[in-house]
Amino acid sequence: MSKIPKFASEQEEAEFWAKHDATAFLNETEPVNIKFVDARPPRTRITVQLDPVTMGKLKTVAQHKGTDYQTLIRAWVVERLKHELAS
Repeated sequence: MSKIPKFASEQEEAEFWAKHDATAFLNETEPVNIKFVDARPPRTRITVQLDPVTMGKLKTVAQHKGTDYQTLIRAWVVERLKHELAS
């Protein structure tokens, strides 16, 4: 049975866990109750109608950037808003 050692520093602990599988120590753990809080600011949903060609282009650009088209649109709107307010 493996035992989790006492660590002298965070660096020592990081090195230990980099070399060991945490599942080997599950018998030394105990469940905890945690609550995740959505800390994002509230958002307002809007509807924007775009033609199919524009939607296709948006989806292509978003895919190349590794995101979805809604996230891309939101980022572009925020970016442009900052630009306009700085002018």
